[in-house]
Amino acid sequence: MNKKVITRLICGVTAVLLSTVCANAQNTCQIQGRMAKDSLRFANATVKKVYLSELDEFDRFVNVDSAVVSRGSFSFTRRLSKGEPVRMCFITGFDNGYVPFWLEPGTVTINIPNAAFPGGSVADGTPTNKLNLEYKAISERCVEAQRDSMTRLTREHGTSFMDTPAGSAQILRLGAAALLQCDAERIEFLLSHNDSPLAPFMLEHELSSHFEAYHAGWLVKSISPALHQHPYYRSFSNYVKSRDLKEGAELPDVKLPLADGTTKFLSDYRGKFVILDFWASWCGPCLRELPHIRALYDLIKDKPERFALISFSLDNKADSWKNAMAKHELVQPQWIHASDLLGWGSPTAKMLGVEAIPKIVLVDPDGKAISFSLRGEELVNKVKQLMQY
Repeated sequence: MNKKVITRLICGVTAVLLSTVCANAQNTCQIQGRMAKDSLRFANATVKKVYLSELDEFDRFVNVDSAVVSRGSFSFTRRLSKGEPVRMCFITGFDNGYVPFWLEPGTVTINIPNAAFPGGSVADGTPTNKLNLEYKAISERCVEAQRDSMTRLTREHGTSFMDTPAGSAQILRLGAAALLQCDAERIEFLLSHNDSPLAPFMLEHELSSHFEAYHAGWLVKSISPALHQHPYYRSFSNYVKSRDLKEGAELPDVKLPLADGTTKFLSDYRGKFVILDFWASWCGPCLRELPHIRALYDLIKDKPERFALISFSLDNKADSWKNAMAKHELVQPQWIHASDLLGWGSPTAKMLGVEAIPKIVLVDPDGKAISFSLRGEELVNKVKQLMQY
């Protein structure tokens, strides 16, 4: 084998190794943490272990990894699958809070000045974590500006003025002005970075509640189309839509975990009329409604291209749900069954304002509500009318 061939082979192997290293780096999040003080607040002990945690559907921490703390330091290596969304995660294991950070490819550095107060920590190093620091700085500047305004007010009028009706009114005006200014600056910042998952996340959790649903809807529309498949965009959009449930309004794109183990969303049935029937095996009125639901099924079963009947159970035990389906002969070719087995805690039910069952939501082919209250013969007659369109 001559030198040229050997050189080519070495170069080829080197290129493969380098591309593998680069690919691994692009799909790995390295988390490096350091505690200046590692003592717990309420226990006479130091932090021995920390956890990488995420939130479940009930906003409860779920630990996905752990790391031993050695001399105040800890680290995690998290491999990310292709297309895995950038998202908020947490370092837990403290007795007085947690450390939020954004999980994404790259090296995240977490500086914890005092483990007794982990909320004062700083996550940096990757694009979204850096952006989050800029966003937090806006609130800090606003608080500082408000503090300066209060100081000037006290200096000009004296401390006794602050306890008078005029002083109280002035304090309220300053507070309202500071809040509006802070909101405006934060929204402007987020919309100038509307292709970052930070935008829909913060708009939902910190800002959109300050607005009427109509105006919050404009914030949803301002998010970059590049994020429209991101879970945080779906959550933000659903939250805003859930605040304005009415006939003719577009409904939240709720999750539908099907009985066959697959998952659909309401948007997967666009182009069809959807009869979304909320029920449960233990619900007497729901069982008494079944003859009308069967009548609906008989009407639409031969028109799957135009209609979908989805019965969503608020059971929290799979056996109870599936036994009821079998007992009442609800398992039929074009009858779709779904449940997240979370009972009244179901996010799908909450998003659609379900507070009592049976409840039937009738949806048009554009995903807009036709009715929230029709039942029995009235519902059957309405579906017969829709069949004429």
